[in-house]
Amino acid sequence: MKVASFFSGIGGFDLGFENVGMEVVFQCDIDDFCRNVLKAHWPNVKLMGDINEVKPDDIPDSDLWCGGFPCQDISYANQGKRKGLNGERSGLFFKFSELISKKNPRWIVIETVPGILNSAGGNDFKLLLQTLDELGYGISWRVLDAKYFGTPQRRRRVFIVGSLGSLCSAEVLFEQGGTRIVSKARLGQRELVTKSSEGSIRETDIYSIQHASINRKHTAGPQGKGYRNDGETWTLDSRGGADAVCSTNNSFRVREIAGIPRKLDKYRYRSVGNAVAIPIIEWLGNRILLVENNLG
Repeated sequence: MKVASFFSGIGGFDLGFENVGMEVVFQCDIDDFCRNVLKAHWPNVKLMGDINEVKPDDIPDSDLWCGGFPCQDISYANQGKRKGLNGERSGLFFKFSELISKKNPRWIVIETVPGILNSAGGNDFKLLLQTLDELGYGISWRVLDAKYFGTPQRRRRVFIVGSLGSLCSAEVLFEQGGTRIVSKARLGQRELVTKSSEGSIRETDIYSIQHASINRKHTAGPQGKGYRNDGETWTLDSRGGADAVCSTNNSFRVREIAGIPRKLDKYRYRSVGNAVAIPIIEWLGNRILLVENNLG
């Protein structure tokens, strides 16, 4: 399957789908730092900048379109300032849907923050669903948390899958059978995981202090999250340049491990904070391929 990636960031969707055997043929992101990362890892893939400048003919034929449109206008982190889909940034969803209407890919996969569910009193999510429905897509959605896919990070995100002319999207997001429930919190261990990642989870000794809570009171709003030492971190976000993510034995050494100079570190943290969790994308990709094979 061929994939067109929008709002590509540093390529989380791209890498996840590529890891399950799909081919990325198009990428689009307005951020200079992110485009440099994409060029380094996908030098032969067509790359464009501002989605507002993309025309339908610019996009190669592709089976699956994916992307996470900017979330700043719908995020809980911007309480009191949420403009919803009327905002300049989150409103780019409508440009994305306009391009979809011209090319009609078989599959659409969108990732966004849970704030979409109650933005504008729920009307933004209703409008998003109506827009894709009117384009002929059967739409399913589900909130998935990266901590159940083998990562030591809490990261709840809404994943929206659309299948052209059918409700096969539901077969992608929802597996048959029961779901095991976590009975109690246990350090570094989880009982509710996807089968594909169950063997990869290891006991951890990391702890985190959310950046906005350092030198701030615990009442400092949704970002004043405090200290964790239970085997996972709070959601890493795009403002996380001052996050303290540590090992009990030594520093996390992000700069040393990645070879990123200090002056670029803020761009790296911002990009990671905006990225999707690759294990979730791999799971979605495998589910889509399974449905495709059953249809064939």
